[in-house]
Formats: sequence, C-alpha cells, structure tokens
Amino acid sequence: MKINHIKLKNFKFHHDLKFDIKEKNCLIYGENGTGKSSIYEALYSNFYYLKNKEIGSGRLDIRETYRHRDYPSEDMIINILFDNEKSLNRTDNDLENHEFLNDKVIYFANERVLREITEENFHDVLKNILQEHFPLLTNFFKGYSELERKLKRGTSDNSIRKRLELDKKFTIDFHETIPLYVINNILKNDFDENFEIEFKIEDSKIENKELFYPKISIAVKGIDDRGNFQNHFNEAKLKLIGIAIYFALAKKYETDSELKLLVLDDFLTSLDMANRKLIIQYILDNFGEYQKIILTHNIQFYNLIVKFLKSRKNNEKKDELTDWDIKNLFLFQENSKQVAIMKEKQVDYLIRANEELINGEYHSSGNYLRKEFERIVHEFKQILEIGKTEKLQNMIDALKSNDIIFSAEPHDLLNQINRYIPNLLGILNSSIDEERKITKVKELLETVKALIDDKKCDLTDMKMTLTKVEFYRNILFNPSSHSDEEIEIYRKECLSSIELLEKLNNVLYSLK
Repeated sequence: MKINHIKLKNFKFHHDLKFDIKEKNCLIYGENGTGKSSIYEALYSNFYYLKNKEIGSGRLDIRETYRHRDYPSEDMIINILFDNEKSLNRTDNDLENHEFLNDKVIYFANERVLREITEENFHDVLKNILQEHFPLLTNFFKGYSELERKLKRGTSDNSIRKRLELDKKFTIDFHETIPLYVINNILKNDFDENFEIEFKIEDSKIENKELFYPKISIAVKGIDDRGNFQNHFNEAKLKLIGIAIYFALAKKYETDSELKLLVLDDFLTSLDMANRKLIIQYILDNFGEYQKIILTHNIQFYNLIVKFLKSRKNNEKKDELTDWDIKNLFLFQENSKQVAIMKEKQVDYLIRANEELINGEYHSSGNYLRKEFERIVHEFKQILEIGKTEKLQNMIDALKSNDIIFSAEPHDLLNQINRYIPNLLGILNSSIDEERKITKVKELLETVKALIDDKKCDLTDMKMTLTKVEFYRNILFNPSSHSDEEIEIYRKECLSSIELLEKLNNVLYSLK
C-alpha cells in the first residue's frame, strides 16, 4: 500500500497544489520559500491524527493554524489517495477515515525532532517528543501519573514505597524498551563512528508533595563528561546520536502493516556529505519495505541522493532509482502572485505546448513553454550547483558566462586541485634559482589546467542555445506576456521555442 496522489488546497503556502507519486518512493527538492515544508506539515496533520494529542483531541485548530491567509473564506483541504483507492481526506478540522490509521506504521521526522532528542533530559525527550512518534512509550509514565495525582490530593500514604517500586520497574522497562545495543550498532557499524553511548538513570524524588520524575542522561562510554555529554560533541555528532536513537526505535516498533511510511524533511542539516551518504545508505538498506518521502532544500544533498541511487543501481544491479519519483518544486508568477508548481516526470510541458499550439491557443502554449524554460534553468542550477538563492536571470547569466567553469563533480575536482597546492608551495619555498622555479610552476599549472579541462562540462551547445532562447524570452517566457491578451504570439515563435527547449533538454540529459 502506498500514497498515489496528494492534493493541498489553501494550506499555508499552497492555494492549489496537486501531484502524483507514481513510483514507490519520492524525493522532492524545493528551495526555501517554495512551500516544501508546507507539504510535510500537511501530511503530518493527517497521518499524525492519532499520534499527536493536540491534533487528535481537537485542541489544535488546524484550519486556523494552517489556512492560506489570502483565501480566508475557502475550505482548507488535504486529500491523500492510496493505490488501493482508500483515502485520508481533511476539510478544515475534519479528517475522514482516521480510524484507518490505527495499525499503520508511520514515522515523520525533521531537523527539529532529531536535534531535540539530545538537547534535554532524556526522560523529557521520551515524554514530550518520542512518545508522539512511538505511542507505546506511554506505558512508562502511567504509574507516575497516578502517584502524582495522589500526592496532589494529599494522600501520600506509602508514597515512598510506591515511588521506589515505580523506579525499579521504570529502570527495567527502560532497558527492555530502549534498544541501546541497536543504537550503538547503528553508530559504529552503519555511521562509522568510534564511540558508544549509555543511559544513566537517577531515581525520582518527592519534595513537598511534588513528584520529580526520574532523570535520564545520555553519556559516552569511557568519557567523564561531568554530567553534560553535549560539551564533548559538536552539533553533527549530536545529530547522529539523535538519528540513531530514532531509527532504532522505529525498527523496534514496526509491525507487519499494509502501510509503512517514512517521511523526512530536511533532517540532515549540520552533517557533512560523508555522514549523509552513510545515513542514506542505512535508510535504503533498512527501510526497503517503507514508502519513503524525502523533502530537502539543500541542492548538494538532493544531488547526492540522485547520484547515490544511480550508483547503487549500476554497481549492485538494484532497481532503487526506478523506484523513486524525483521531483522539483519551484515558483512562477501567476496573476501577480507567486505560485509553487511541482514538476512531474509524467507532465511534459513541451507536449502540452504542442497540443495547445495545434488548437491555436498561442497564449496557453507560450505559458507551458515558459514553465518548461524555468524548469530547465532550475535543473541546470541543481546539476551544476550554481547557488540556492540565485534569481533566474543570475542563473542564466552564469550559465552563459565564459569566465565560469562548471563540473558535474565540483567537489571531486576541487579535492584533486587541492592536492597540487603543497607541491606549488614547495616549489615557491625551495632554494632553486628563479628561472627553474618559473619553469616548474608553469609545468604544475599546465597539469592543473589539463585536469580542469578533463573534468569540466562542455556547455558550448547550451550557451549557444541559451543565447537564442533569450531572443524569445520577452515574448514567450516572460510571465507578464501572458496577462495581456493584446500581445500577439506568433505560431513560428512557439515552434522555434519548442525546438530550442528540446535542445536544452538534450544538453541536460548529457550531463545527468
């Protein structure tokens, strides 16, 4: 069982967004401000109906919290359709078929959740954060809640004995419930770290008829951290511990459910590429039965996943890449407002443009051509890593420039160039005469130039095509040209634009 179709209407950023998930898994790239996290929160508000107490009880007003501010009188809709024709549909605060969620394995995690796992007393993390994701953890707190109520009523008879019994049971249950061995195994064998953690539990206490719950500290084995292990690790190491704990619990509490869903939103901030690759590999190896939806605004991380999927398919003859629907979320102007559009593999704007052209709908054809042009430029930006905050015109200027070198593997190229720097410094600091220094430096620079020439992308055809495309840009690809019906768009200009965009797509394909 998997999600087939998602529709958002008047939810946060999105006035009307619809998209299919044709494959089993889905990777969505969208810059900050394109509504990527709005998709995560919309799915969360439906799927965590039974897990989040505020949503399930109605204390959180979904409509008031998330409705689109520009359309206050319209319904807020979140529709999710599955491949077995079941649905999970929300209209404002009402969610249909929520009983369907009862036995499903559903996990949502983002940067905030994974960061907070290591920021607090772990008892509070269990109670305030992880209990929402893993409801069976509720059993930890039942006895203490009852004791707390008795203390507030003034009936403290046998409270010390009861508290000690609860502490003993809590410690036993904690070690049985929290899979420490699995957590450390993930850290050492999957994330390639050289440390292990442990949990230290301090008993609860009663002071002035007030109950203080047990305190649980995370500690690193073999290190005297003086009660604060955060001081011994940077943000990246803490994030790895949080991820290991979350994934270990997810595997422990999974069941044989018809729906297994893992949704992750920008969950690997503060980690370098080496860590990210290991975590993606762990997810692919251990959550194969799950439908995975990963959202990110980080272009390097997006490209890493795509390349990693291709590598696994080529090296291990796996079908991971064909199991993934890879999408791009970007903005365009419509009726003076910014609107997000999801580029579907199944929706070909050039085909739509041709269809409208045949029907004589030149303005509509031009609109599809503009969307295709923006999509192509954004894809060039992603592949060549131009910069996540660049405006469209800045990206076009960068692509056309003869002063900028592009490589399909920029990090690898920089690493190789860096290896020659010690050689250059060695030559400059040597005692040989100046003429020989100049000769050796020239030889070294020729070697580096040959390396760059070998690794750089040949974008000659793309630059020539972009120059031609810009001739038509003000006529066809400028959003304002489609708001004025008096502007005549000629058929031959549409045909020429289609031909040019097809050439750009061929250049894109050669770079992938």
